Amino acid sequence: MPFRTEKIAAVLLAAGASKRFGSPKMLAQVGGEPLIRRVARSFVEAGFAEVAVVLAPGATEVVAALEGLGVVSVVNPRPENGMLSSAQVGLSALSSGCGRVALSPADLPGLTTPVLRRFLASLPPASPLGVAVPSGAGRRGHPLVIPADLVPRLLSWEPARRLSDLLHEPDVQVHEIPGFGAEVLLDVDVPSDLVKAAALAAAP
Repeated sequence: MPFRTEKIAAVLLAAGASKRFGSPKMLAQVGGEPLIRRVARSFVEAGFAEVAVVLAPGATEVVAALEGLGVVSVVNPRPENGMLSSAQVGLSALSSGCGRVALSPADLPGLTTPVLRRFLASLPPASPLGVAVPSGAGRRGHPLVIPADLVPRLLSWEPARRLSDLLHEPDVQVHEIPGFGAEVLLDVDVPSDLVKAAALAAAP
């Protein structure tokens, strides 16, 4: 990456059942492109050294939508165990060459290449217990960037725990990066969200 020599990987969580959406939302079109491909492509183009996408069993159409991007598709055999279980699967699929890892649900269309580049450029220096997260409108958004030193801790947790629990660990230092907005907050839950999604995806 032109703005830093440190390698940062990414894990995108896309193993949800899309029950509220009514159909596989990762295949919903945003700006003429499947949502999953648009978000994964943005992470690749932003300069993440390695991108793993965690899928549910049988998500062959989603795998096809990612073809040619150079991302690693991995399957969470039990996605019903929750988001942390998917994060654990994704983290386990990464190589050991990255100093930090960004974790994010894959249904945030506002995470465009320019937004992610700005976020990466704003990251504080890496530290063994430092976690970074973008914020806007008084809320923390995505992605959550953790140092490689914290990966073993997450892998040791029971799946019943939440990924956000990491932000409340007494020894973890949370660095909020302000100046963002809906682009790091808005996910796609129901079909009507696609209208706002299209606007965010088209923003510079």
